[in-house]
Amino acid sequence: MSDSGVSENAVDGSANAASFWRKIFIGGRGIRSAWRLAIFLVILAGCLGLVAMALLRIPAAARIFGQGLLSPSLEYLTEIPMGLCLLACTWLMARIEKRSLTDYGLSGGRRAGKHVSRGLLWGLCAFSAVMAFIATLHGFSAGNLALHGLTLFKYAVLWAIGFLLVGFVEEFLYRGYIQFTLAEAVGFWPAAMVWSLAFAGMHLRNPGENLAGVSEAFLLAIFACLTLRRTGALWFAIGFHAAWDYAETFLFSVRDSGYAASGVLLTSVFHGPSWLNGGNVGPEASVFSIVVLILAIVLFHFLYPPAGPSQKWAGVLSAP
Repeated sequence: MSDSGVSENAVDGSANAASFWRKIFIGGRGIRSAWRLAIFLVILAGCLGLVAMALLRIPAAARIFGQGLLSPSLEYLTEIPMGLCLLACTWLMARIEKRSLTDYGLSGGRRAGKHVSRGLLWGLCAFSAVMAFIATLHGFSAGNLALHGLTLFKYAVLWAIGFLLVGFVEEFLYRGYIQFTLAEAVGFWPAAMVWSLAFAGMHLRNPGENLAGVSEAFLLAIFACLTLRRTGALWFAIGFHAAWDYAETFLFSVRDSGYAASGVLLTSVFHGPSWLNGGNVGPEASVFSIVVLILAIVLFHFLYPPAGPSQKWAGVLSAP
């Protein structure tokens, strides 16, 4: 065989190898969804790890983390750095993909405020309904006011801001970039099921968590996905999530995912079995949280019927 024949075979082999690897990493829309998602998660994990190490080296921050109680200080110390990391990593991926940061569930313009307000109202009403059911069956008593005057006002505002941060960070984390990217590959609802299960699974780390509490977390995530599907943005879910947690922790002053809190409104007391009030986990593990969330899903389904998806989410929200 001539040298030219060997060279041609070598070139053909290199071209085939390049084509093989290109098919693995590159699809019709550029880098395949699975690889983009992996890149995002690795970058985010690295960013959060560095921030956590830095915070733990600050004595005041380490003391707050070691208290074992929820507090506005803990929410700010946790959610602000996490939110900044999340926004930075999403912005970086948006640049790589030639998209806007708002493409990942943060669109809406002037409608965003309306959706947040409605989500806040729904979340407040939903959790109040849970507590009304529990109180009707004598599983909860409010006790007395634990705060008064300016102290009450201060904590009411601090908790409100803190839980808006929680709502934004957790919704954008689980139903922002990663929901958008996986949905491009497998469809909206399969992706929603995966990340809703992941959201519920993360609650297994909470003190005394049980099946009822994890089921409630899963339903909360599914409800958030439904609001994303129907409104085209995360704002409603952010408002709902924030108001649910605010009512739980501050207004009704009960355990939130197994954690007690300082600076709350009431000296609340639970009575009766854990299936009724959730016991040490809190009302999230009550059977009535599951009932109310199922009712919220059904009600939202009928009040917000399917409509034309927003332009930026059209490719994802139109997927089966």
